[in-house]
Amino acid sequence: MERINATTGSYNFIDLFAGAGGLSEGFIQAGFSPVAHVEMNPYAAQTLETRTGYYYLKAQGKLDIYKDYISGKITRDEFLQHIPEEQLQSVFCETMSNETLPRLFENIDRILTQRGIKQVDVIIGGPPCQAYSLVGRAQSKHMETPMSADPRNDLYKLYARFLQKYHPKCLLFMQR
Repeated sequence: MERINATTGSYNFIDLFAGAGGLSEGFIQAGFSPVAHVEMNPYAAQTLETRTGYYYLKAQGKLDIYKDYISGKITRDEFLQHIPEEQLQSVFCETMSNETLPRLFENIDRILTQRGIKQVDVIIGGPPCQAYSLVGRAQSKHMETPMSADPRNDLYKLYARFLQKYHPKCLLFMQR
């Protein structure tokens, strides 16, 4: 892959169904730069914001602020005041659906433009697989609404819409 992010000199990625950012952590530690993290759980999204702040402060040589936060010397709000809004805006606490996709695309496009990124290098992530798992199918027999009607069954289609929109150079798709 050609390195196209002139600002950071690294490959970039979008993390879908990001959770608390386990895949993102691995990619960041390998030298990739996150464009966006999309996660519906507000607590997981807060963790993503915290990690975004950590990496920003690390790059600025100001990890003492992060250490003050995790040791309880400053509040979360005080910690976040040290992180530029454009950094924190890369975390989207949003349920992915056909209705929310246009807004997500618009916001991610804005970030790409602001950062001068012409192409997304990698899209990573994987939707939850409860409906496909052996446990999920076994539980379905005892549920009022069967697993076959679970809207999570179609989340892979939303991942595919990101592939169609951004044409990344590669992808990592993982069922959780």
